Amino acid sequence: MPVTTPDTPPIGRLQVATASNRSHLSRLAKSGRAWLIAPRLYVVGATLPLDEVARRHVLGVVSHVWPGAVLCDRSGWAGPVPVDGWLFVCHPDPPRRSDLRLPGLVLSPRVGPGPLPADIALPAVDVHQAGAARALVENVTTAGRPPAGRPARQAGTAAVEDRVDELVRTAGDGRIRVVLAQLDAIAPQLPARQVAVVRERLVAVLGTRTGRIPMSARLAARLAGTPFDAHRLDLLSSLVAELERSAPLPRPDLERHGSWRPFFEAYFSNYIEGTEFGVEEARRIVLEDVVPAGRPRDAHDVTATHRLIVDPVTAAGTPTTPEELLDIARARHAVLMAARPDKRPGMFKATPNFVGSHRFVEPGLLEGTLRKGFVFMSRLTDPLHRAVAIMFLMTECHPFDDGNGRVARLLANAELSRAGQVRLIIPTVFRNNYLAALSGTSRGFGQGQSLISVLQFAQAWTAAIDWTTYEGACADLGRSNAFEDPVLAEASGRRLRLPS
Repeated sequence: MPVTTPDTPPIGRLQVATASNRSHLSRLAKSGRAWLIAPRLYVVGATLPLDEVARRHVLGVVSHVWPGAVLCDRSGWAGPVPVDGWLFVCHPDPPRRSDLRLPGLVLSPRVGPGPLPADIALPAVDVHQAGAARALVENVTTAGRPPAGRPARQAGTAAVEDRVDELVRTAGDGRIRVVLAQLDAIAPQLPARQVAVVRERLVAVLGTRTGRIPMSARLAARLAGTPFDAHRLDLLSSLVAELERSAPLPRPDLERHGSWRPFFEAYFSNYIEGTEFGVEEARRIVLEDVVPAGRPRDAHDVTATHRLIVDPVTAAGTPTTPEELLDIARARHAVLMAARPDKRPGMFKATPNFVGSHRFVEPGLLEGTLRKGFVFMSRLTDPLHRAVAIMFLMTECHPFDDGNGRVARLLANAELSRAGQVRLIIPTVFRNNYLAALSGTSRGFGQGQSLISVLQFAQAWTAAIDWTTYEGACADLGRSNAFEDPVLAEASGRRLRLPS
């Protein structure tokens, strides 16, 4: 019998030792051309590392050692992917009751029901994975501690409650009713106390409440009417932690930064969102009320942004409570989008919004995420740190149909104005750096270090421009490449720089 053939995969092939081939497989194992992975079960012809081979053949091993087994407990959610290096299975009468150690993972059996209604039959093996209701029940916290040297089999009651919240968030009440029906069908086969815990959480999201407060903050918030996006808050929490580790860099707002800075802040804030005017045309729109034919709405966007910036009360108005954050954001948006009734000025989004394939916080999770996010960032005291945090929170939530970037920058700059610090301006040439830093933070690349660096430089650049006169500001902006198209500037090696 050949060890390998041209179609032998890199993970090799599983072979069961029988009376006719046992000696041959044993010789192959002694020569290093086969591997005894479990009693009477060999892998022949593998060329990958053994831990990868074990991981790829794990269901075949389970099917051989515990035919008819069910991936249960934490593996009921994770499937054949090991959890902390462990795979948990149950069997009504396990042929092997001790753990089976393979390179890189451990298979751990326990006595438990075989396949139940709604359990999932896995292809090509005699193994099932726990269905939705069963996996919830089997992950409820049980009494006692796991033996030393091994993780808990159960993810815990709080994780079960998080999963219930995820089910209703992604699939609605209908999915909860389906899982309840599954639970009714399998309840006699499972521990009554754990079944009762799951049933209580499922009916709670359908409106039948008890006085018990869930362990999961996500489920508790949903039952209180303010569900939130846990993933986005995890990102914000990481950013806040990084900001707390960053040394403050105060930049007091000096008098020479006064007269023309609000105009250019409004100009650039709209330009990078696609409302493009030449700078001289924008000056006439804002200061002389010259509205270009065919673009009255675009002109209003620029003038409304300028009005929000130049008014000292509005420019420095910051929230002190989560409810104030919602009110201020809606008020700013109502002014900004007043000329665009189709964008529902002052109203939070009712349908999901996207940039490319990136989906922002769901409408049903929006207010809860904003409220809880504000609490997360409230421990920050440095004005620029608060500006970075609130800008990321508002951008990631994207609470409105349009105007989200401008509202985010207005709220961020209000934190700086209130403390007498230099505001942030993102010039045209810096647009891609700014958006890339936001996107990287949103996708979990690092803990927001790039966003912090980008906004620190934007503030330093803003502080370096002499805004005293229109002509002088335009000259400084030209010397720093501020008006350059970001794509063309990148191609020619030009960057935003401090004016000499």
